[in-house]
Amino acid sequence: MDAQRNAGRSIVVTGAAGGIGLAITRRLLQDGWHVVATDVDQNALDAAASAISANSQPQFLRMNVADRSDVGAAAAALSSNGRAIAGLVNAAGLLQDVTSFLTMDEQQQQAIWNVNYFGAVTCTQVFGELIAGAGGGSIVNITSINEHRPLPLHAYAPTKVALGALTTLTAGELGPAGIRVNAIAPGFTLTPILKAKIAAGKRDVKTIESHTALGRLVEPDEIAAVTSFLMSDDASAITGASIPVDAGWLATSHWMNFADLQHGSQGTNPVAGQAD
Repeated sequence: MDAQRNAGRSIVVTGAAGGIGLAITRRLLQDGWHVVATDVDQNALDAAASAISANSQPQFLRMNVADRSDVGAAAAALSSNGRAIAGLVNAAGLLQDVTSFLTMDEQQQQAIWNVNYFGAVTCTQVFGELIAGAGGGSIVNITSINEHRPLPLHAYAPTKVALGALTTLTAGELGPAGIRVNAIAPGFTLTPILKAKIAAGKRDVKTIESHTALGRLVEPDEIAAVTSFLMSDDASAITGASIPVDAGWLATSHWMNFADLQHGSQGTNPVAGQAD
């Protein structure tokens, strides 16, 4: 049913060669969409092409979201091929190691803003026109739990807060054109990058797991499933929303401030009848 419903409708995915972007690309292909998978890293795109079944036939396109002329050229190329763009997933992003705010490198900060926020702005403007011209569709921004509760990533976190605000603003403006705009806020997700940080001792899995309601981290495919839903007609009345997909980290991470409450793999044991 999904394949028939989505036949002939194209979705542009930025950052499609990365962990979450690649999972989203695979899921959308599985659900019958035609996917234009874009990334700035041609080698990573080539690897992604090898990892995806040839039967799916996605279109791979190198594109730098931080370069407006590059995005414009990509959109023009798609338009010349007669592709009707029905959706956009802004998944491109630069990550950041924990650093001191007082000594944070200005060039690194600007590079992160150029991709994480302004890249999404550019893609939403350029591809938003094509989506409107095709009769409407859906845009999904991949933000982060940093959108809701910033962690000590002094350049990365503010870009995700800003992208969350952009989601609400564009949902209001683009709604009359038939375009829904939503955000997904992933928690700690087991992408290759996070796995590398865990292996390097930069993230403590046991601590993260103990701070989530479900006692585990998130899989990229779980982000992809929610993206596919928001892209589909099943989400036809949802716009301006930000959906955390974080195994309940936002719900329970702050519970650790209460020494008289035990939370972990054995379940919760709140002290009944007490209030602070």
